Amino acid sequence: MLLIEKVLLLKNSDIFSNCREADLVEIASICQESYFDKGITIFNKNDVGHCMYFIHKGSISIHDQQHQLAVLSENEIFGELSLLDSEARSASATTLSDCILLKIEQEHFYDVVATNSDILKGIMRTLCRRLREQDRITIEMKNASARR
Repeated sequence: MLLIEKVLLLKNSDIFSNCREADLVEIASICQESYFDKGITIFNKNDVGHCMYFIHKGSISIHDQQHQLAVLSENEIFGELSLLDSEARSASATTLSDCILLKIEQEHFYDVVATNSDILKGIMRTLCRRLREQDRITIEMKNASARR
């Protein structure tokens, strides 16, 4: 994939939509293209994380064993917590279809965000949105249990 193609993909994502073109070029230059067949586990819960993935094509199941937490598709990211720390993964990620992913390594990411806080803001917005959604689901589950 050409650098300009990566830039256009990143620009269309929520997380990078507010970045300047020059910053997108820098991010695109650290993205590694990865291809995965359907049914491949990209990482397991408790693996030490050191990278994030951007979905170019396909869909990914985020799960804890058989319990599916989310299904993510094109222009979405996963593994973003591993860009901020090198702790154990909180869930597993498995391909639901053939996928093309862009991988961003933590070390390279730190070099980029050192000069651009807009990128970090995008990741924080994504994390906040996901936390709010998880809170909503938890509240709904508690309310449903209380009604029984």
